[in-house]
Amino acid sequence: MPKQFLTALTSRQAIALVNLLLAFLMIQGVWDISGKALQMEAFQHHMEEILEGLGTIMVAFGVALEERENLMRMLGIYPAGRTPQQTAADQYCHDYGLFLLLVGLFVEVSVYIIRMPDIDTVDFDPALIVAGAVLSVLGGLLLARLSWLLSTMPENPVVEAGH
Repeated sequence: MPKQFLTALTSRQAIALVNLLLAFLMIQGVWDISGKALQMEAFQHHMEEILEGLGTIMVAFGVALEERENLMRMLGIYPAGRTPQQTAADQYCHDYGLFLLLVGLFVEVSVYIIRMPDIDTVDFDPALIVAGAVLSVLGGLLLARLSWLLSTMPENPVVEAGH
């Protein structure tokens, strides 16, 4: 693949756009769940499927974000293309990727607790569905915040871990 294409694909703007698309997906999934909340018994399996999918997407994308710096090196964009702005983007992606990975794992755990054999969680199923939905909203907010940080980054940013 040409280096220009790879650079565009891994750019701050491309990541911000994908983040916003995934944030929209998180909100749409939670909207679907909330629309069926009063009919939990009829739609619980559907809600679990949505949450499981959202959790998996967050985990997978979180890992990809977290490893942006290594990916840039593997694609041959670094070290020549490394700038203070790219270094800051790498740090943001690493931090938010880790947050997204953890949030996604907890969404998946909320579904797995419901589905575990030999554990009767029927009384807690609605609470676990709500917990997964709230965490999915949190994942969407993390993606939106990362998009904002990447889009508004100055030329020579100073980044501290955890921002």
